[in-house]
Amino acid sequence: MLILAGIVLPLLCVGLHSELLLLASALVDSVAADRMRLSVALAVILATIAHILEVLVFAAGWYILIEMGTVTLSIPSPTIADIVYFSGSVYTSLGLGDIIPVGNGRYLVVLEVVTGLVLITWTATFSLYQMREHWMAGDSDKPN
Repeated sequence: MLILAGIVLPLLCVGLHSELLLLASALVDSVAADRMRLSVALAVILATIAHILEVLVFAAGWYILIEMGTVTLSIPSPTIADIVYFSGSVYTSLGLGDIIPVGNGRYLVVLEVVTGLVLITWTATFSLYQMREHWMAGDSDKPN
């Protein structure tokens, strides 16, 4: 089950991220004609929402694996809030701290960290692209 989770969870997150960035791009383009700087802020907000959803996807996977007894964490009987906190700290590569996986869960941590790094970098590239598209376009419209 751990191997399946290690395949499915990153793929779900990559697919979700792709779709949400496409949606964000379409929304930004519809707003961009009138409010260029607002459109960039909207892109960043939507990308942040995508990351929150991806943390929740991994948290759901952790929860299922914990309930099945496949994975354990260092704290007894972790709550859903504990699992979401753990997933968020792993996804964002903040590191392991007060909650750590015990045993086979360590491998899933590596996959979540790599997935988070790739998707956060993708978001940075997307944000830079949106800023160049909409902020520079706004500057070119200004008279000299």
